[in-house]
Amino acid sequence: MEHLPVTFVDAIDFYNSSNWTFIEDNDVTLDYVSNFTLERWLELAQQRTLLLSTLSLFSLVTVFGNALVMIAVVRERYLHTSTNYFIMSLALADCLVGLVVMPFSALYELLDQNWIFGLNWCDTWRSLDVLFSTASILNLCVISLDRYWAITDPLTYPSRMSTRKAYIWITTVWICSGGISFPAILWWRAVRNEEVPMNKCPFTDSKTYLIFSSTISFYLPLLVMVFTYFKIYRAAVVQTKSLKLGTKQVMAGSMGGDKELTLRIHRGGTDQHRHIALHHTPSDDVELENMMSGHNGISRQTSNTRIIHKGHMVKNFSLSRKLSKFAKEKKAAKTLGIVMGVFIICWLPFFVVNLLAAVCTKCMWSEQDEEIISAVVTWLGWINSGMNPVIYACWSRDFRRAFGRILCSCVSRKYRRRHRNHMRICRRQPYTTTMVLAPATLGYSTVNQL
Repeated sequence: MEHLPVTFVDAIDFYNSSNWTFIEDNDVTLDYVSNFTLERWLELAQQRTLLLSTLSLFSLVTVFGNALVMIAVVRERYLHTSTNYFIMSLALADCLVGLVVMPFSALYELLDQNWIFGLNWCDTWRSLDVLFSTASILNLCVISLDRYWAITDPLTYPSRMSTRKAYIWITTVWICSGGISFPAILWWRAVRNEEVPMNKCPFTDSKTYLIFSSTISFYLPLLVMVFTYFKIYRAAVVQTKSLKLGTKQVMAGSMGGDKELTLRIHRGGTDQHRHIALHHTPSDDVELENMMSGHNGISRQTSNTRIIHKGHMVKNFSLSRKLSKFAKEKKAAKTLGIVMGVFIICWLPFFVVNLLAAVCTKCMWSEQDEEIISAVVTWLGWINSGMNPVIYACWSRDFRRAFGRILCSCVSRKYRRRHRNHMRICRRQPYTTTMVLAPATLGYSTVNQL
């Protein structure tokens, strides 16, 4: 089989088949006719190099940061909580966005939106994009619900959100995401009205699918997150004021019936013994008297409390310890609120454009502008996947400490490996070194005697 000589004058527009000229002769030769000057070629090469470097950096930062989050949750025992399991699921989705989705998109943009991997991988890649992005958004939605229950009902939260139930929620998130993404391949191929060019990988323009997927993947989770964080904010404000005044009201649904406990905290005294006494009041409330020893909050080590309710019913539970976690839960909710804010900023433009593409096709911009806008808002949404680890590192002391321990252990392991290699070499040296330096170790008179 003869090799076909190929000459490319312009490597930048290699995949721009509209500019190719085929000349049939005895020897088949492919000549590429360039419309660019040398200066224009160099300018485009610099732009594409900068584009590739920037998009590759986004991908690497996303993979590295989210991998660090997953390692931290698996490795550090103090991060083994239901909330952090949700964060690990979120990090997995974001990491896969950076590992699978971003690199192919970067190459697609580098080649001036010319797809070279075939139609089958195009549909698979698009569906994986929907899968991971939807899983990321739904994980954020579940995290907001988790924080809502932890802040508004701290007494029943441990039973409501156990580790087993957290795993069920995570599994549900990924099943729902898969239900939106993979069946979409069959849907896209069924509703296509025209054949897709071999060098293109367009997203579906089906109005039904665009509206349905945008609603399930973004707008409904957005409403849930806005509602829950609004309720979290109000509950945090009320409980913060109550704690400053020395009282705290919580729902006592676990004692039978939805009744409020009014917890009255008395600080003071130097006695190291701490106890909590609950007094029943005539109005079905319970009054809490807490004798603290030099603390401005509720102790983390307070023993179980006896609640004497109406009808002389006694029940023990660790009320003080649960209340002491309020400040930590509030800070976690604040961190995740920042995550949600960044999520809205990054993903809202994409889904607005996505909905406009379905409702008002080509009524706002030209086809060329549509490609540019679509690429910009898509990458803005993907960048959100790389922002979450940065937020954790800046706002969460637990994750910041875990990240530091992981990175320091990697560095120390590198130096330990280098030290072992050095010692291994040193063990081999004495024989040779002794033979070479042996004469030098002899005294002058000894050498003369020899």
